[in-house]
Amino acid sequence: MRTLRSALSDEPLARLMAIADAWDATITATSRADVAVALSVHMLQPDAVSGAVDALPDAAREALQAIARAGGRMPAATAERRFGVIRPMGPGRLERERPWISPTGPAEVLWYRGFVFRAFDRSAREPVEALFIPTDLAALLGPNEPAPAAVPASAILRPDDDKASSPLLDDVTTLLCHVQNSEVRVRADGSWNPAARRAVARMLRDADGVEDAHPDKRFALLVHLLNTLGWVRVQDDRLRIVAQPVTQWLQRPASERRAALALAWLNDSEWNDLAHVPGLALDMTHAWQNEPQRERAAIVRMFGEWCAQRGQSVAHDSYDGDIDAFVAYVREANPDFARIDGRYDAWHVRDEGTDEYLHGFENWRRVEGALIRSVLRGPLTWLEDGRMPAPPRMPADAAPFVVGADATITVAAARAFERFQAARVADWDETRPGAFVYRLTPHSLRRAQEQGIRPARVLEFLAQKNAAPLPVSVVRAVERWADGGADALLEAVVVLRTRDAASLDALLRLDVLRRAGAERLSPTVALLRPRELRAVRAAIAGTGLLVEE
Repeated sequence: MRTLRSALSDEPLARLMAIADAWDATITATSRADVAVALSVHMLQPDAVSGAVDALPDAAREALQAIARAGGRMPAATAERRFGVIRPMGPGRLERERPWISPTGPAEVLWYRGFVFRAFDRSAREPVEALFIPTDLAALLGPNEPAPAAVPASAILRPDDDKASSPLLDDVTTLLCHVQNSEVRVRADGSWNPAARRAVARMLRDADGVEDAHPDKRFALLVHLLNTLGWVRVQDDRLRIVAQPVTQWLQRPASERRAALALAWLNDSEWNDLAHVPGLALDMTHAWQNEPQRERAAIVRMFGEWCAQRGQSVAHDSYDGDIDAFVAYVREANPDFARIDGRYDAWHVRDEGTDEYLHGFENWRRVEGALIRSVLRGPLTWLEDGRMPAPPRMPADAAPFVVGADATITVAAARAFERFQAARVADWDETRPGAFVYRLTPHSLRRAQEQGIRPARVLEFLAQKNAAPLPVSVVRAVERWADGGADALLEAVVVLRTRDAASLDALLRLDVLRRAGAERLSPTVALLRPRELRAVRAAIAGTGLLVEE
């Protein structure tokens, strides 16, 4: 910002003389330039500054302190909303109306006593008109409270030891396993195809947003973070794992894995938290934009300050109980955290329920307040597992990796890298408290072989990780599969029974039954795959036959 002499040199003579009167300055110069120089010399005397500040009305002195605490400058829209409007006047109107005699509010008091001036602050992304205190005058006003320090990403996370697991870490690892082993196809907006979502939903600790692919829910953020961190890429119309960063993350301690996810969200400019606030719609975004990275950083920092004032840990489970108080705190302490220019007429945010556009500061609680609530209840809760109980740990004496005689592999949830490796050679079977269970199958061994993992390497991996010698039955089963494939097939089927052979003949000619793998066992009985049951039922009804189940 500018010095006092520079700021005064641009002002009309009528305002300069009003400032001189307020500061009891005797000015003998006659030209505007000479008056500005003489006035700046008088105003920069420490005794003169002290006397002028003491002479300010209380409201004006508080406004001056607020602008000083803001770094000596404040968006003009913000200052005028808080401290009153400064009426625009040219030289002629100034001399006629003499507004310094009856100022409209604290802002005009400061204006006509020479404490604040107008300029465009170009330090932001777009120039913002600001009220500022000249730098040399600000230096004489005394020290101000230091700007609050940023809250590190680790401060939003629950303290966690390196062996701990959590719903967040478990589910991110599960998503990585699923991408590695399944055909996950994505839509244009980056969301997973329905088949992939249905398959992974059963495996997750928290399936919020999986079934309906809701863009504002937890699953959407986790999928987004996989892309943001560069852990997945699209190849041949399906997602593929990027091995190096995924392996590095899986092998890091739990606390570092959690911090990596939190930092990815904090530093992400593409995930727009405002666009994910339930009930709000952003219209005409070609004409305006918000700054999600700066907004969430401000919310996290203010949340840390607020919790510290209350003697609370930043990571706690009572967001819902305290959220109203926190919203009120932000509205009082830093209402313009999301709008650097202090203007509330530029964003086109619409209430989806009423179609009302939420312009004006009077709608702050419905926009900024709703944004704060959404961030606390959404990403901060999901990244901290705020309302999710941590999965029970396995008993202390339980081995973290157990290969059973029934071809199951039980892996402690905290062993993320070992679980990812097990998922490459075995199919998911069950998600248990504190552990995940996988099962060796012909399908999983074929998949492993397609990924370059030979049966001998599978046995070597299992023997290396298992706490005891491998069960003989498992070794024999893998070796027999390597020699000649599966020895037996066990699958669930649906029985289709008709009243007569002619009816079954007619049904077996339907395309949908062929797709369902219909296998005839007798003149009136056939077997079908259960996943096609709904389509089969509809096709049979379409032929004019009623189906009893």
